[in-house]
Formats: sequence, C-alpha cells, structure tokens
Amino acid sequence: MLRPGAILAFQEPTWAPAIAITARLPLWSAAVVVSQETIQRSGANPELGLVLHRIFQEAGLPTPTMRMEVPLGSDRDFTRNLPDSLRSLRPKIDQLNVSVSKLGDLDDLPLRLQAELEEAGAVIAWPGIVGAWARKPELL
Repeated sequence: MLRPGAILAFQEPTWAPAIAITARLPLWSAAVVVSQETIQRSGANPELGLVLHRIFQEAGLPTPTMRMEVPLGSDRDFTRNLPDSLRSLRPKIDQLNVSVSKLGDLDDLPLRLQAELEEAGAVIAWPGIVGAWARKPELL
C-alpha cells in the first residue's frame, strides 16, 4: 500500500539487552523475566524489534536500516519503571499463572531492587527500542 519511494518505518521492543544486563542481579533478572514472560504469554512478541529485518524482507522491501537504543540507569526514578510495569501487568500475570515467587512481596519490591542495584554498583537496562526503516523501490 506504499507508493514507490515511500519510507516505511517501525519501532519495536527487544527485552534481550535488559535480560543480558540484569543477568548478574538475581532479583532484577527475575523481575525482567516475569515481565518478558507475561508479554510473551499474552500473545505479543517481546523480541519483535529483532525480527524486523526478516519482516521487511518477507514483505518484499529492501533490507532495512536498523538501530537500537537501550535506556540505562540507576537512579530511583529510572528503576521504578520495572516495578511499576509489573504492577500494571499484575492482572495478566495472575490470569496467565506467571510465577512471581522469586520476587517476594511486590509492595517492597522497588526498595529491594534499588538496594540490589546499589550494592552491585551497577546500572540496569530498560527494554531496547529497535528502529527499522526502508524506502520502497521506485518503479522501473
């Protein structure tokens, strides 16, 4: 449905950087996995950003130009994103029977996550955003 020469662009998430960066932080890693698993069990692809290359090719478009941005941080405002996200996902977590046993009490999860991060002197990543774009070829 694109006219020749038009640009098609998408931005989609990838949880891969968040999973990799939090791997050495047990509580963070468990919380990221619960979020990613809930999204996946809901029917969404939490790694859709990494599949954009293939999607463009299957649509008959040129190979896309791609970039990924991965937000990193350690301050309390940034680190609250994950527990806040888990709170909003809680109805789906319960509906899909995703185990949260490794997380303990969700009420004090933000404090425990922050303490783990500070003790490790580390930063965490929020899911990366993959951007992909391509121009539909001109008609010959």
